[in-house]
Amino acid sequence: MGLGEPVSVFMKRIFYFWGLAMVAQAEPAFVDWPTVMRLAGAKNEEVALARMQHQRALLDCDQAWQRFWPSLTIGSQFRNHEGRLQDVVGNVFDVRKEQYTVGAGVQVDWVPGDMYYGALVVKQKALVAEHALEKARLEVLRSAAGQYFDLLAAEAAVDVWREDLLVMERYSNQLGNAVQVGTAFRSDLLKVETQQARLQLQLKRAQEQLGMAAARLAETLRLPPEAQLRPAKSDLIPMRVINSSAIGDLVSKAQLSRPEIKAMQARNEGLRREEERVRIGPRIPTLQAGYTAGGLGGGRNGSSGNFGEQQDFFVGLGWKIGPGGLFDSARQKAAATSRESGVLEMQRAKASVGRDVVEAALRSQSNEDQIQISERAVKAAEEMSSLATERQASQVGVVLEFVLAREDLARARLDRVRAVTEFNKAQQDLRCALGDASGAEFGR
Repeated sequence: MGLGEPVSVFMKRIFYFWGLAMVAQAEPAFVDWPTVMRLAGAKNEEVALARMQHQRALLDCDQAWQRFWPSLTIGSQFRNHEGRLQDVVGNVFDVRKEQYTVGAGVQVDWVPGDMYYGALVVKQKALVAEHALEKARLEVLRSAAGQYFDLLAAEAAVDVWREDLLVMERYSNQLGNAVQVGTAFRSDLLKVETQQARLQLQLKRAQEQLGMAAARLAETLRLPPEAQLRPAKSDLIPMRVINSSAIGDLVSKAQLSRPEIKAMQARNEGLRREEERVRIGPRIPTLQAGYTAGGLGGGRNGSSGNFGEQQDFFVGLGWKIGPGGLFDSARQKAAATSRESGVLEMQRAKASVGRDVVEAALRSQSNEDQIQISERAVKAAEEMSSLATERQASQVGVVLEFVLAREDLARARLDRVRAVTEFNKAQQDLRCALGDASGAEFGR
């Protein structure tokens, strides 16, 4: 510790370097598909916020229906008056009096039309919030699925470059021995060493991509940033869960099951109820009623007697005319315009959903074809690499052919990895486009 350096600063430095050491020594954490699907959304703030908004909407819905309950009051009152007072006849005089009451009362102040249709509107808002929660969950699952497939692809790319590098290192050692005994040219050895350096660079870049893919997945799953996630299964295979050939049926299904469409339907139903609230609600009369029972006592000049029972009851009906009531044409036109706008927005949302389905289906079909093409390329490259290896073992001067054959094989394997990855992502995107991101079949 330096002179004058605070102890707290010194301890912070110790903990900082200790944390770096722990991160450097951290072991990889292996995750599989069911684990990713279980963790995705469990701690996500967007999903939590959507869940809280849904709960708030449910509470608002309960409060809207509770407005139909009458209010009950229980208590007592004391009133005192001193000074001038005017009686019902018109005489003004001085008086000092007291009054106290004890009892309970029931009060009803209903605007039935506004209350009923308002409660129906709030109910639809709760449904909108529910479907918004499902949409947020689907988005998180969709993002986590894509990042998991990227992690699988990065792991497979690392394996491809590592295997190719090991083969090239063995070949370099063999050529080095052959150069020493004079059966091989040094230029051939330099070619192999140059290719070996290129493979080392590719491996480093692939490992960098693997670390970045793990960091992105850890962020989505809300795991510690330093978590070194690795796939529990290193094999990357095509996983078909949806037949993407019947695009028309898929579009029809998506336009019925997507949470955005369901939320839009609930919103439009709320707008329709709002229009009824404006158009029909004012026709229903307002009801006001009340009943109180208890006792009344008091009198002049401090008298506290004369206590006795009393009851009061009143009821009234009425209509509001003007703004917010009957004949409010501007408000009715505004509500009708909002409902018509909702219909247009629904059509636009269905068109967007249809485009998502078509794009995901086309990507799935294209990448499935690319998988078949890349598999043929891998088989041809493997055979070409085997032939080059056989000639390299029996002849001299086929170094360039061997290097090119290994390059073609690595390129074909990486093309297959990309095709399988994009196919799996397209299948998951198609599932999400249909409103379902459970992905149970992916874990098989």
